[in-house]
Amino acid sequence: MPYPRAPYYMLGVIAVILIGFWPSYFTVARTVPWQFHAHGMAASLWVLTVTAQSWTAQHKDQLQFHRAVGKASLFLFPFLTGGLAAIISRQGEDFVAGDALNLLYGPGFMLGTMVAIAAYVTVYYRALKYRRKVWVHAGYMLSTPLILFESPFSRVMGLYIPRFQVHGPADFPRVMETILWSCAIELAIIGFIWWRVRGRGKPFLVTGGLIIVEVLALVFASDFAVMKRFDTFIGHVPAPPIWLMGFTIGALTSWAGWQAGKRPTVPIGAAAVPA
Repeated sequence: MPYPRAPYYMLGVIAVILIGFWPSYFTVARTVPWQFHAHGMAASLWVLTVTAQSWTAQHKDQLQFHRAVGKASLFLFPFLTGGLAAIISRQGEDFVAGDALNLLYGPGFMLGTMVAIAAYVTVYYRALKYRRKVWVHAGYMLSTPLILFESPFSRVMGLYIPRFQVHGPADFPRVMETILWSCAIELAIIGFIWWRVRGRGKPFLVTGGLIIVEVLALVFASDFAVMKRFDTFIGHVPAPPIWLMGFTIGALTSWAGWQAGKRPTVPIGAAAVPA
Protein backbone atom coordinates (compact mmCIF):
# COMPACT_ATOMS: atom_id res chain seq x y z
CA MET A 1 0.00 0.00 0.00
CA PRO A 2 1.20 3.57 -0.61
CA TYR A 3 2.72 5.85 2.03
CA PRO A 4 3.57 3.23 4.71
CA ARG A 5 4.86 5.96 7.07
CA ALA A 6 1.63 7.96 6.83
CA PRO A 7 0.36 6.96 10.32
CA TYR A 8 3.46 8.51 11.90
CA TYR A 9 2.99 11.65 9.82
CA MET A 10 -0.60 11.86 11.10
CA LEU A 11 0.55 11.41 14.71
CA GLY A 12 2.85 14.38 14.13
CA VAL A 13 -0.11 16.42 12.87
CA ILE A 14 -2.10 15.51 16.00
CA ALA A 15 0.81 16.56 18.23
CA VAL A 16 1.06 19.95 16.48
CA ILE A 17 -2.69 20.50 16.86
CA LEU A 18 -2.62 19.69 20.57
CA ILE A 19 0.39 21.92 21.24
CA GLY A 20 -0.81 24.79 19.07
CA PHE A 21 -4.40 24.92 20.29
CA TRP A 22 -3.91 23.81 23.89
CA PRO A 23 -3.79 27.31 25.44
CA SER A 24 -6.24 29.02 23.06
CA TYR A 25 -8.91 26.31 22.77
CA PHE A 26 -8.57 23.09 24.75
CA THR A 27 -7.90 24.70 28.14
CA VAL A 28 -10.63 27.34 27.70
CA ALA A 29 -13.16 25.23 25.81
CA ARG A 30 -16.00 26.12 28.19
CA THR A 31 -15.75 29.83 27.42
CA VAL A 32 -15.12 29.99 23.67
CA PRO A 33 -17.90 30.84 21.14
CA TRP A 34 -19.86 27.96 19.64
CA GLN A 35 -18.29 28.59 16.22
CA PHE A 36 -14.93 27.48 17.63
CA HIS A 37 -16.48 24.22 18.81
CA ALA A 38 -18.17 23.65 15.45
CA HIS A 39 -14.80 23.95 13.76
CA GLY A 40 -12.55 22.45 16.44
CA MET A 41 -14.57 19.29 17.02
CA ALA A 42 -15.17 18.59 13.32
CA ALA A 43 -11.54 19.27 12.35
CA SER A 44 -10.24 17.11 15.21
CA LEU A 45 -12.51 14.23 14.23
CA TRP A 46 -11.41 14.63 10.61
CA VAL A 47 -7.74 14.33 11.55
CA LEU A 48 -8.52 11.22 13.63
CA THR A 49 -10.45 9.81 10.68
CA VAL A 50 -7.53 10.30 8.29
CA THR A 51 -5.22 8.81 10.92
CA ALA A 52 -7.40 5.71 11.18
CA GLN A 53 -7.56 5.49 7.39
CA SER A 54 -3.78 5.70 7.06
CA TRP A 55 -3.26 2.99 9.69
CA THR A 56 -5.86 0.51 8.46
CA ALA A 57 -4.72 0.89 4.84
CA GLN A 58 -1.39 -0.68 5.80
CA HIS A 59 -3.00 -3.85 7.22
CA LYS A 60 -4.89 -6.17 4.88
CA ASP A 61 -6.88 -7.67 7.74
CA GLN A 62 -8.31 -4.22 8.52
CA LEU A 63 -9.46 -3.21 5.05
CA GLN A 64 -13.12 -3.68 5.97
CA PHE A 65 -12.67 -1.26 8.85
CA HIS A 66 -10.83 1.06 6.46
CA ARG A 67 -13.83 1.10 4.14
CA ALA A 68 -16.24 1.63 7.05
CA VAL A 69 -14.26 4.65 8.27
CA GLY A 70 -14.18 5.95 4.71
CA LYS A 71 -17.97 5.76 4.47
CA ALA A 72 -18.27 7.50 7.84
CA SER A 73 -16.22 10.39 6.42
CA LEU A 74 -19.09 11.07 4.01
CA PHE A 75 -21.20 12.14 6.98
CA LEU A 76 -18.38 13.95 8.77
CA PHE A 77 -17.28 16.07 5.82
CA PRO A 78 -20.33 18.41 5.88
CA PHE A 79 -19.55 19.19 9.53
CA LEU A 80 -15.96 19.97 8.54
CA THR A 81 -16.99 22.52 5.91
CA GLY A 82 -19.77 23.79 8.15
CA GLY A 83 -17.25 24.38 10.93
CA LEU A 84 -15.03 26.38 8.61
CA ALA A 85 -18.04 28.44 7.54
CA ALA A 86 -18.77 29.08 11.23
CA ILE A 87 -15.24 30.43 11.66
CA ILE A 88 -15.85 32.81 8.75
CA SER A 89 -18.98 34.00 10.53
CA ARG A 90 -17.11 34.56 13.80
CA GLN A 91 -14.30 36.38 12.03
CA GLY A 92 -16.84 38.71 10.40
CA GLU A 93 -18.40 39.41 13.79
CA ASP A 94 -14.99 40.30 15.22
CA PHE A 95 -14.27 42.54 12.23
CA VAL A 96 -17.52 44.45 12.75
CA ALA A 97 -16.83 44.67 16.49
CA GLY A 98 -13.50 46.38 15.79
CA ASP A 99 -11.12 43.66 16.96
CA ALA A 100 -7.65 45.07 16.28
CA LEU A 101 -6.16 41.99 14.63
CA ASN A 102 -9.19 41.50 12.41
CA LEU A 103 -9.21 45.16 11.41
CA LEU A 104 -5.70 44.58 10.12
CA TYR A 105 -6.06 41.15 8.50
CA GLY A 106 -9.77 40.23 8.75
CA PRO A 107 -10.69 40.22 5.04
CA GLY A 108 -7.62 38.12 4.33
CA PHE A 109 -8.57 35.65 7.05
CA MET A 110 -12.10 35.51 5.64
CA LEU A 111 -11.11 34.93 2.02
CA GLY A 112 -8.32 32.56 3.01
CA THR A 113 -10.82 30.39 4.90
CA MET A 114 -13.16 30.46 1.92
CA VAL A 115 -10.31 29.23 -0.27
CA ALA A 116 -9.63 26.53 2.35
CA ILE A 117 -13.23 25.34 2.05
CA ALA A 118 -12.87 25.25 -1.74
CA ALA A 119 -9.61 23.32 -1.33
CA TYR A 120 -11.22 20.75 0.96
CA VAL A 121 -14.13 20.36 -1.47
CA THR A 122 -11.76 19.86 -4.40
CA VAL A 123 -9.45 17.42 -2.64
CA TYR A 124 -12.14 15.34 -0.93
CA TYR A 125 -14.26 15.13 -4.09
CA ARG A 126 -11.27 13.80 -6.00
CA ALA A 127 -10.40 11.39 -3.18
CA LEU A 128 -13.90 9.92 -3.49
CA LYS A 129 -13.96 9.96 -7.28
CA TYR A 130 -10.65 8.08 -7.50
CA ARG A 131 -11.15 5.85 -4.46
CA ARG A 132 -10.44 2.75 -6.54
CA LYS A 133 -6.99 4.08 -7.49
CA VAL A 134 -5.06 3.59 -4.27
CA TRP A 135 -2.20 6.04 -4.88
CA VAL A 136 -4.50 8.82 -6.03
CA HIS A 137 -7.04 8.23 -3.26
CA ALA A 138 -4.39 8.02 -0.54
CA GLY A 139 -2.65 11.14 -1.80
CA TYR A 140 -5.77 13.25 -1.71
CA MET A 141 -6.89 12.01 1.70
CA LEU A 142 -3.44 12.50 3.25
CA SER A 143 -3.18 15.99 1.79
CA THR A 144 -6.31 17.22 3.58
CA PRO A 145 -4.52 17.89 6.91
CA LEU A 146 -2.06 20.13 5.04
CA ILE A 147 -4.75 22.59 3.96
CA LEU A 148 -5.10 24.13 7.41
CA PHE A 149 -1.91 22.80 9.01
CA GLU A 150 -0.67 26.40 9.09
CA SER A 151 -3.29 27.25 11.72
CA PRO A 152 -1.93 25.09 14.58
CA PHE A 153 1.70 25.29 13.45
CA SER A 154 1.66 29.09 13.27
CA ARG A 155 0.38 29.10 16.84
CA VAL A 156 3.22 26.80 17.91
CA MET A 157 5.68 29.27 16.39
CA GLY A 158 4.00 32.18 18.16
CA LEU A 159 4.07 30.36 21.48
CA TYR A 160 7.63 29.05 21.55
CA ILE A 161 9.78 31.10 19.17
CA PRO A 162 10.57 34.53 20.70
CA ARG A 163 11.01 36.07 17.25
CA PHE A 164 7.30 35.52 16.54
CA GLN A 165 5.74 36.15 19.94
CA VAL A 166 3.04 38.83 20.13
CA HIS A 167 3.08 41.15 23.13
CA GLY A 168 0.79 43.86 21.79
CA PRO A 169 -0.78 45.41 18.66
CA ALA A 170 2.62 46.51 17.40
CA ASP A 171 3.55 42.83 17.03
CA PHE A 172 0.48 41.84 15.00
CA PRO A 173 2.49 41.60 11.74
CA ARG A 174 4.25 38.65 13.37
CA VAL A 175 0.95 36.74 13.22
CA MET A 176 0.98 36.94 9.43
CA GLU A 177 4.67 36.01 9.39
CA THR A 178 3.98 32.80 11.29
CA ILE A 179 1.15 31.95 8.89
CA LEU A 180 3.35 32.50 5.83
CA TRP A 181 6.23 30.50 7.30
CA SER A 182 3.81 27.68 8.13
CA CYS A 183 2.48 27.69 4.57
CA ALA A 184 6.05 27.60 3.28
CA ILE A 185 6.67 24.51 5.42
CA GLU A 186 3.52 22.91 4.00
CA LEU A 187 4.79 23.52 0.47
CA ALA A 188 8.21 22.15 1.43
CA ILE A 189 6.55 18.95 2.73
CA ILE A 190 4.63 18.67 -0.53
CA GLY A 191 7.83 19.18 -2.50
CA PHE A 192 9.56 16.44 -0.51
CA ILE A 193 6.70 14.01 -1.05
CA TRP A 194 6.68 14.72 -4.78
CA TRP A 195 10.46 14.22 -4.91
CA ARG A 196 10.02 10.81 -3.26
CA VAL A 197 7.12 9.49 -5.35
CA ARG A 198 7.15 11.80 -8.42
CA GLY A 199 4.14 11.21 -10.67
CA ARG A 200 2.23 9.37 -7.97
CA GLY A 201 2.33 12.51 -5.85
CA LYS A 202 0.13 14.58 -8.16
CA PRO A 203 -2.64 14.90 -5.52
CA PHE A 204 -0.20 16.73 -3.27
CA LEU A 205 0.73 19.09 -6.13
CA VAL A 206 -2.96 19.92 -6.57
CA THR A 207 -3.18 20.67 -2.86
CA GLY A 208 0.00 22.77 -3.07
CA GLY A 209 -1.54 24.90 -5.79
CA LEU A 210 -4.60 25.49 -3.64
CA ILE A 211 -2.41 26.43 -0.67
CA ILE A 212 -0.66 29.03 -2.84
CA VAL A 213 -4.05 30.52 -3.73
CA GLU A 214 -4.90 30.59 -0.01
CA VAL A 215 -1.65 32.43 0.73
CA LEU A 216 -2.41 35.05 -1.92
CA ALA A 217 -5.87 35.55 -0.42
CA LEU A 218 -4.43 35.91 3.10
CA VAL A 219 -1.82 38.43 2.01
CA PHE A 220 -3.71 40.65 -0.40
CA ALA A 221 -7.46 40.49 0.34
CA SER A 222 -7.27 42.98 3.22
CA ASP A 223 -5.96 45.67 0.84
CA PHE A 224 -9.23 45.86 -1.12
CA ALA A 225 -12.15 47.99 0.02
CA VAL A 226 -14.64 45.59 -1.58
CA MET A 227 -13.36 42.76 0.61
CA LYS A 228 -13.72 44.94 3.71
CA ARG A 229 -17.32 45.69 2.74
CA PHE A 230 -17.96 42.00 2.17
CA ASP A 231 -16.42 41.17 5.56
CA THR A 232 -18.73 43.73 7.14
CA PHE A 233 -21.70 42.12 5.39
CA ILE A 234 -20.67 38.67 6.67
CA GLY A 235 -20.37 40.09 10.17
CA HIS A 236 -24.02 41.18 10.12
CA VAL A 237 -25.42 37.89 8.81
CA PRO A 238 -26.65 35.50 11.55
CA ALA A 239 -24.15 32.70 12.11
CA PRO A 240 -26.48 29.65 11.76
CA PRO A 241 -27.33 30.27 8.07
CA ILE A 242 -23.62 30.63 7.27
CA TRP A 243 -22.88 27.35 9.05
CA LEU A 244 -25.77 25.72 7.19
CA MET A 245 -24.40 26.95 3.85
CA GLY A 246 -21.03 25.39 4.63
CA PHE A 247 -22.72 22.17 5.75
CA THR A 248 -24.74 22.00 2.53
CA ILE A 249 -21.62 22.50 0.40
CA GLY A 250 -19.97 19.60 2.24
CA ALA A 251 -23.02 17.36 1.91
CA LEU A 252 -23.23 17.99 -1.82
CA THR A 253 -19.52 17.24 -2.14
CA SER A 254 -19.89 13.91 -0.32
CA TRP A 255 -22.83 12.92 -2.53
CA ALA A 256 -21.22 14.05 -5.81
CA GLY A 257 -17.86 12.47 -5.03
CA TRP A 258 -19.42 9.17 -4.03
CA GLN A 259 -21.51 9.07 -7.19
CA ALA A 260 -18.52 9.97 -9.38
CA GLY A 261 -16.49 7.08 -7.96
CA LYS A 262 -19.06 4.35 -8.55
CA ARG A 263 -18.23 1.57 -10.97
CA PRO A 264 -19.99 1.97 -14.32
CA THR A 265 -22.95 -0.35 -14.57
CA VAL A 266 -23.11 -2.88 -17.39
CA PRO A 267 -26.58 -4.02 -18.54
CA ILE A 268 -27.25 -7.70 -17.88
CA GLY A 269 -26.69 -9.74 -20.97
CA ALA A 270 -24.91 -6.94 -22.82
CA ALA A 271 -22.55 -8.30 -25.42
CA ALA A 272 -18.94 -7.25 -25.43
CA VAL A 273 -18.08 -4.86 -28.24
CA PRO A 274 -15.07 -6.05 -30.28
CA ALA A 275 -12.04 -3.76 -30.10
